[in-house]
Amino acid sequence: MVFVSDVISVCSSIFTGRIRILLSLLPTVIIGLGAKHIYDCPKQPMVPVYLLVGGVVCLIIQILPHLYCNQSNGKLALLCCILHKLLLVFCPIWLLTGSVFVYLAYEPNYDFRLSADYCERTVYKFAFWITNAIYIAILMALLGLCCSRLYTLCNKRAQKNCVIMTVS
Repeated sequence: MVFVSDVISVCSSIFTGRIRILLSLLPTVIIGLGAKHIYDCPKQPMVPVYLLVGGVVCLIIQILPHLYCNQSNGKLALLCCILHKLLLVFCPIWLLTGSVFVYLAYEPNYDFRLSADYCERTVYKFAFWITNAIYIAILMALLGLCCSRLYTLCNKRAQKNCVIMTVS
């Protein structure tokens, strides 16, 4: 039984590690896609910009704590911490702004490049689905948080109602 538990633990950590690697590479893919097709969406020119800026900000948020925030130099660490917090505040604002860009442009023309309604299929679909995935992840995180709080509340209430009687 211990062997099965160890195998599950190792497989779980390998899976988690691979997911982390994929998620750390995602900003570079987003940046590359936004930069390559920066002028390929006349219907809503901000869709590639949304990807480009979002990818750069996400990459900075991932890298910044490892560069300067852990140093003992007070001023540089403080500046790094402030910049990190500002970027974390910027992210939901940019997500909402990008959502407006993406959802208002739904469904562009993917075939005729000279049309005013044209948008490169890969760029638009990627922006659309990455935005949807972020909202789904936020919803799942909130649902998990609510379930966790509810579980904690029920356990506290059950412990209060638990009466242990001893016989003497």
